Amino acid sequence: MIILSDVRVNRRLQIKNLYVKAGTSCHILGENGAGKSTLLRVSAGLLDSETGACKFHGQPLDAIPLSRLATLRGFHEQANTTAFDIPAGDYIDFYSDNGALDKRLTNALDIAHLLHRPVSQLSGGEQQRINLVRCMGQVWSALENGKAMLCLDEPLQGLDVRHQQSLLLFLRTLCEMGNTVLMSSHDLNLSARFADQVVLLKAGNCIASGPVETTLTAAKLKACFNIGFDITNNQNALQIQPQWPSA
Repeated sequence: MIILSDVRVNRRLQIKNLYVKAGTSCHILGENGAGKSTLLRVSAGLLDSETGACKFHGQPLDAIPLSRLATLRGFHEQANTTAFDIPAGDYIDFYSDNGALDKRLTNALDIAHLLHRPVSQLSGGEQQRINLVRCMGQVWSALENGKAMLCLDEPLQGLDVRHQQSLLLFLRTLCEMGNTVLMSSHDLNLSARFADQVVLLKAGNCIASGPVETTLTAAKLKACFNIGFDITNNQNALQIQPQWPSA
């Protein structure tokens, strides 16, 4: 589980209380600059808060040795580039916790045919998939044991619809094993379908947090994004559409 209490970061983030239980896929939504990346970095133990604490499985993150934390927590940055012409397979192996790339991970992100190619010569979407595998490969042993946390900053960015679906289904499987996923997203409909918990951020503040059905309401979304939304239910999933001004 992940617990943030009275966390404050330089006017960018003010979280009074946020609880994400183990085995949960938690999607963080909000406008640009709302504090999503800051929240993820604090949760990953990569950014110290001025006040308060962030705990992972009951232990303060700053009390976990970095060498230990690196085996439990994977972090995927919003923008990650590699300047060297290193083959994608070698790049992943460098971060892997056991030096072997599990085929379940390779298949889920569809990267087998990319492993021999230099990372710097891949398309943006291909690099995104390679970096997602790099992130998960780093903590693969913990993921297999259902003890890991993944902090993913806009992991869907640059992915086509097939690979978005494949990633989200794989993350769901990892959560069913007991792992915890925190990810930022701009796709309300995908979050409505795949998230167990949703956090709405506004100017660094958590204005709502909870299950999809009670959090992604028209009123709460309007408070978060300052526009109206039409919400319907289709095949047991919410369909969320912004209200466009009439011509």
